[in-house]
Amino acid sequence: MKLTKFAIVGMVAVATIAGTGTKAFAADGGTLGSKSDVTFTPNTSITTPVDPTNPGNPDPVVPVDPDHPAGTAGPLSIDYISNIHFGEQEISGNNEVYKAQLDQIKVGASETIKDIPNYIQITDNRGSNAGWHLTVKQDGQFVNGGSELTGAVLSFENPSLASAAESDAPTAGDFTLDPAGTSSDVMSADEEQGMGTWVEMFGADATEGAESIKLSVPGKTAKTPGKYEATLTWELTDTPA
Repeated sequence: MKLTKFAIVGMVAVATIAGTGTKAFAADGGTLGSKSDVTFTPNTSITTPVDPTNPGNPDPVVPVDPDHPAGTAGPLSIDYISNIHFGEQEISGNNEVYKAQLDQIKVGASETIKDIPNYIQITDNRGSNAGWHLTVKQDGQFVNGGSELTGAVLSFENPSLASAAESDAPTAGDFTLDPAGTSSDVMSADEEQGMGTWVEMFGADATEGAESIKLSVPGKTAKTPGKYEATLTWELTDTPA
């Protein structure tokens, strides 16, 4: 009887082990971690001009003006600034206000020429979202050889901002330049503003753009035949105003 009792106990023990083994195969397989990564490097490329009236257009844009200044390189850059042309004007003894000609670009593979407002293009690819500030100063009065256009005043009106980026817009306002060289505020982006590529047009479209940059010249100012020129210096700093 003792042998029988031990045999029964042994059978029960084997059945229990076999049942436990079945439950282990049916359980979850556990957890294991893996990694995903991305490495960022500073953006040092030059951003090419965009169509300011349609910044999201992927078609290539080429400025028509052969003398337009080259853009700056780096993660915070001035990509494009229109030269301001007032064309040929007859000498006048009256007070006159001359309006700047529109800028022009070639768009797409067909290089269709398009009249656009004069504009500035800024790109912030730093990733810090720290903001930035753009100013401009006039480096002296308009001159033609030894003749100076005394009392002439250059003004910019109707700023219009556009971007394909989704960041908050910078701010901009009208400004009038001082030939003595005092800097004027053009655009300013506070923290979390102005990331990506932004354009400031002077006029929301070609019609308004043709009325937005003016050169006022007193009638009493002496004038000689020939081209009067002035240089503007635009400065982009990496902190808000």
